[in-house]
Amino acid sequence: MDKHKRIRELILKEFSNQKVQKAYERLTRKGLWKSEKKLFKKYFKKGSVVLDIGCGSGRTSFGLAKMGFKVTGIDITPAMIKTAKRLSKEFNIKIDFLIGDAVQLCFKNESFNCALFSFNGWDQIPGKENRLKALKEAYRVIRPGGFFIFTSHVRHLRGYFWLWVKQWIKFYILKRLGFNVKEIEFGDRLFKEASEEMYENEQFIHIPKLSKIKEQIREAGFELVFYDKRNTIAPEDKKLKSGNCTMFVCKKPGKS
Repeated sequence: MDKHKRIRELILKEFSNQKVQKAYERLTRKGLWKSEKKLFKKYFKKGSVVLDIGCGSGRTSFGLAKMGFKVTGIDITPAMIKTAKRLSKEFNIKIDFLIGDAVQLCFKNESFNCALFSFNGWDQIPGKENRLKALKEAYRVIRPGGFFIFTSHVRHLRGYFWLWVKQWIKFYILKRLGFNVKEIEFGDRLFKEASEEMYENEQFIHIPKLSKIKEQIREAGFELVFYDKRNTIAPEDKKLKSGNCTMFVCKKPGKS
C-alpha cells in the first residue's frame, strides 16, 4: 500500500472513532464561528446554493442553512455523514448529506453558487497534488463569480522553531539514510491530541507555507481576494479552543 492510501485509511479510521464523533457533535451544537458568519454574510449571496466540503457532522452546514442558504454537505468519512443525518432530523433542518471525496466531487460543472472547506479539512488531504486537485474540483463545481472559502494552519517558525527543526532532520536526513519516515512531504504532521478530541492512534495534517497556498490557489484558477487570521477577522473567536487558523476567500473569475 502506498503512503497516500495508508494515510487516507488512517484519517478515515480516526475520524470514525466514537470519541471523535462525540467531540464533533459537541462542536456542531455550538454552531458557526463569528469569523465564519462575517465572511459568509459578506461573500455568499442570500439564497445561494452552497457546497460544504468536508462537512464533518454538519457544524457549518447547519449554520449556513440557518442563514438561509441551500446546502449540500459532503464528507469522506461515512460515520460523520451518519451523525450529520441524525442531527438533521433532530434539528428539523433539511440538508443533503453525502459521502464524497474532495479530490473527485460527484457533481456537474457549475452546480453551486459557492463552496467552503471549513476548519483545515483541506490540510488533511495527503499529498500536494491531491490538495491542488481539491481546489480545482471546487473551482469546477462553482459558477463564475462565485466564492470559495477555506481555512489552513499556515506554517511559521514563531513558537514552533524546534518542531520544524526536528521535522527537517527527520525528513531530509533520516529519511535519506533509510529510516522509516511516515510523513510524505515536509510539513506533514502526525498527532494524537487536538483541541477538542483525542485520537486512538495518530491523525494526519499538512501545515503548508503561505506562499505554497497562494501558488495553488492561482494554479486552480481562483483569484485570492482576501485572507487573514480567524481571530483578527473576529476577535470574539479568541475564546475558541482550536488553533488560530488562516481563512482564505477565493473567487472564480466571471460574472455571477
